[in-house]
Amino acid sequence: MKPTTITLEITGMHCTSCAINIDFDLEDRDGVTSVNTDYARQKSVVTFYPDKVTPKQLIECICKLGYTAIVQK
Repeated sequence: MKPTTITLEITGMHCTSCAINIDFDLEDRDGVTSVNTDYARQKSVVTFYPDKVTPKQLIECICKLGYTAIVQK
């Protein structure tokens, strides 16, 4: 299966360290190949293997850090 890329809209980030924390946490997830979280845009672009991790699981991971996330349409 090929990797998929989605953009998540994130609320609750207060600084660039918040974006770094999100990147580190998502990168540790099995199936995630790359993450680029942008504090200024309040978005995270995530590339992952959908047979290993779902968008819902990625959002739950972000919520556990204290932020809110939804898939950008």
